[in-house]
Amino acid sequence: MTNQLLAAIPLAIVASTPLLLAVLGELVVERAGMINLGIEGMMLTAAMTAVITAQLTHSVMLGFLGGIAGATLVGALFGLFALRFAADQIVTGTAIVLLAQGLTGFVYRELQQNDIFNQPIPRLGIDVIVPLAWIVIPIALAFLLWRTRFGLRLRACGELPAAVTANGASVALHRWTALAIESVLAGLAGAYLALALSSGFAENMVAGRGFIALSIVIFGRWKFKGALLGTAVFGIAAAAQYALQASGRGVPFHLLLAVPYVVTLLILCGIAGRVRAPESLGKT
Repeated sequence: MTNQLLAAIPLAIVASTPLLLAVLGELVVERAGMINLGIEGMMLTAAMTAVITAQLTHSVMLGFLGGIAGATLVGALFGLFALRFAADQIVTGTAIVLLAQGLTGFVYRELQQNDIFNQPIPRLGIDVIVPLAWIVIPIALAFLLWRTRFGLRLRACGELPAAVTANGASVALHRWTALAIESVLAGLAGAYLALALSSGFAENMVAGRGFIALSIVIFGRWKFKGALLGTAVFGIAAAAQYALQASGRGVPFHLLLAVPYVVTLLILCGIAGRVRAPESLGKT
């Protein structure tokens, strides 16, 4: 069992890469004072647009750009209601998830008639996304948020927006920028899920990763080291799931699929009430 667990860890790291990208994007947005439940819909839309773009262009790189474009459209919709019209962010995010699920499901069924989702998709050759997600992007974002004036103001938007305004800066501009960063990362996450981890697009293929990302941000106390640790815990739980499947102990398959989510939920319950969120998180 131990050998099987160790052998499954590299696979778990790769499998949890889309989750980490979503976690990093949500962390930046929440540091700016927004809660974007719609990240689940952003990833789902990105997965679909990535596959469609890759099919039409026969290019995996353009597929990733298509995924980023899809996530950006959904992120812009969230920003329009949450920032421009000051709508409730929880309600807006939930509505966007439902919209994305319904719209992608409709498009998937319609385009199946043209077999666009049944054709082989271009595969990712050299996998550069994993080191980018686990090393390069966290370091770059940590430097941006904690070592630059822009990052200081962005974090102030989540703590005391009035101080940013008093300093002559725009809270809305910083929050739109944070949302743009999240859109790029969520687009990469959805595209990687569809073009590298899966053989194409399937309905609701994100399978709650966006909501798990929200939990990991809380678990990590809105810091990048905690985000990496939380995602690693999820990855280890996923590795345990793979090891249990390989051991053939007779545990029902659907129960094994729930292992990573149950572990994440238990950890989150254990720290609930002992973390301090950004002061202005979710406030319009």
